[in-house]
Amino acid sequence: MTTLLSRWRASVRNVLWLDALQAAAISAAPVILAVLAHEPRLGWTAIAAFWACFGDPGGPLRQRAGSMLALGLIGALFCFLASASAAYLWLLLPLTFVCCTFGGLLRVLGPAAAIVGTLLSAGFVVAAELPAPTWRESLSYTLFFLAGAGWAILMTALVWRRRPWKDATHAVAHCYRGLADFADALSGLYSGLTAAGGPQAWSAVSRSQRGALRAALEAARGRIREVQDARPSRRARAHQLLYLLDSAEDSFIALVAVADLLESNAPRWLGRSAGAHLSHAMHRYASVCNAIASTSDVSDAKQALCLRERLTHYAAGLHDLRGGATAYAPDLATVVPVLDRLLHTAQAVMQSLFDEAVTPAAPAQRPRGPGRARQAWRTLRQNLRFESDAFRHALRVGVGATIAVALSKTFAVNHGYWMSLTLVFILQPYFATTWQRTVERVAGSVAGAIGASLLGLLLSSPLSVALAVLPIALGTFAARTIHYALFTFFLTSQFVLVSHIQQPEIYEPMLAALRAFNSVLGGILALLVGFLVWPEKEPRQLAGALTRALERHADYALALVREKSGGDGAHQDIVGLRRLACLSADNAEASLQRLQQNPVHRERNVDTAVNLLNALRRITAAGTVLEIQAALPPGSAAAPALREYGTVLAQALHPRASEPAQSTRALGVPPAVSAADPALAAPLDRIALQARQIRQLRERVQREQPAQ
Repeated sequence: MTTLLSRWRASVRNVLWLDALQAAAISAAPVILAVLAHEPRLGWTAIAAFWACFGDPGGPLRQRAGSMLALGLIGALFCFLASASAAYLWLLLPLTFVCCTFGGLLRVLGPAAAIVGTLLSAGFVVAAELPAPTWRESLSYTLFFLAGAGWAILMTALVWRRRPWKDATHAVAHCYRGLADFADALSGLYSGLTAAGGPQAWSAVSRSQRGALRAALEAARGRIREVQDARPSRRARAHQLLYLLDSAEDSFIALVAVADLLESNAPRWLGRSAGAHLSHAMHRYASVCNAIASTSDVSDAKQALCLRERLTHYAAGLHDLRGGATAYAPDLATVVPVLDRLLHTAQAVMQSLFDEAVTPAAPAQRPRGPGRARQAWRTLRQNLRFESDAFRHALRVGVGATIAVALSKTFAVNHGYWMSLTLVFILQPYFATTWQRTVERVAGSVAGAIGASLLGLLLSSPLSVALAVLPIALGTFAARTIHYALFTFFLTSQFVLVSHIQQPEIYEPMLAALRAFNSVLGGILALLVGFLVWPEKEPRQLAGALTRALERHADYALALVREKSGGDGAHQDIVGLRRLACLSADNAEASLQRLQQNPVHRERNVDTAVNLLNALRRITAAGTVLEIQAALPPGSAAAPALREYGTVLAQALHPRASEPAQSTRALGVPPAVSAADPALAAPLDRIALQARQIRQLRERVQREQPAQ
């Protein structure tokens, strides 16, 4: 519970409240107008406006308006098809399958397109229950839907326009706040006489922080590229944001190394002085990251002074750490160079922000690829085959939605579209995530239904109900980035009130009870469909993800060792290989978490996979320490031995058929390297230690991998 509350507090801190308020106002305005004009169909306009705001991907105006326009036009078409065919089950069910399959397939175009596809599918199943007995009524609901989408686009494009680089700036600031949270978590784990918590506490902090930070870094990189490609006039700002993001990624890898060093040596690094100084230094670094994230005006002398003072405090903390603290814990000196790297990176960030003479170098321009529409069509066409996981999931959504609509129509379920709507929203590509989403949505829906009932009893007039939609919609848009159950709570309350305005003859508690009951039915049906219709083979996917992670880490270790031996490896190549290695490990960990969350999970080799991922993380951390060390001088006699040793390590991590297998004894650091530079030998020995463990673990994983 403490971990969950801390995550919620961090999420609340990063909510864009002004944007959430704007979206809530856009969604609530048609509801108020529906009451004042006595036109219940404007409630459908409010739903369309809400979905258009929800499908807003952010970024440049052209991209935002295009996504919302596509949602409005295709959604209007789906609305007409569903409402016009609602009375003909033989026509409605095939249309449901085709349209919902199309909505599910949009997932291959990225997260923003996945949201749009889900909303389109939801719009179809809801429109199938609209009271439109004639084509004229269907057309009128279609126009009301278009009006809602057009209203949202108009307000977004002309009235409440956002600066095109605002999202990118916020995404980079979010990365630095994540660094601060990571440093604070490490500070809390190691303080006083002993390390607080055992290996499980260290693993929990490192795993959660690494996954969240890696996702934030990749999201910020995508946001910056959008700004860089869409607004050439802001290219200098985009270059600065890229520099800040690269610095954040460098600091992130250094913090990973700090976490690994602390976890590995915590039992030996005892002493009140060492623990207190180390904890204070990490806490001061967290304050530096928060100051960078809070910098909003580079011309503000107060912000520059605040950041400079915090950097001074952090430097003083490192000075104290080098002094008397290391006398009590000599092994603590191994972490000091990594903390120095954090200091130097933060100082460079301060200069890039407040020193006009220091301008970040512009990154190399990427060659322009095919147009966005052509690339999207190519991606969709490539996934139109049964071997594609995305296509199988799209078919799963189509089958599930068709079954839900068929049950609702056949048994005349009251407000049965809530059952279909629930299925569309919670059905995920993996059964484990579907199970988790079902529990969260059902809990949120039941709580939201009860809350809407109590609120309906307190509100005496339709206008007061309409006005209450505004704060509830604000909670809906704010909670979408905090927790899904909380988001569902506000969403259910909002839609129950909107439904009451559309159908005032139905009592609010009755609507709430119907919503809760149908949500439970939709959750059960989603679980059945996810379990029975082409279930994903998570153990096989985990084995493949682990194999790719081993290969990426072998490439990283080989390139890094060759660079330290005086080879021709470039620093940028090392950074890129390190990113690929970290991403592959995160993907494998995500696959492992899905396997562990699966309620029907029967895999026995989970401990093997966990140990393998822990070893890969320690290799990345040791590699970060190795990156800090200077390379061997040109012409060194130990250089050939070090280059050959890099090949040995890579072969141990990921054997290649073209190279002979190495014995376990050959993994020891060559004596020539240890004698030439002991600073290189220490991290190399740590990598070798993990390579020995991986060799045994990898063989066990490969034995359990199903034959293709």
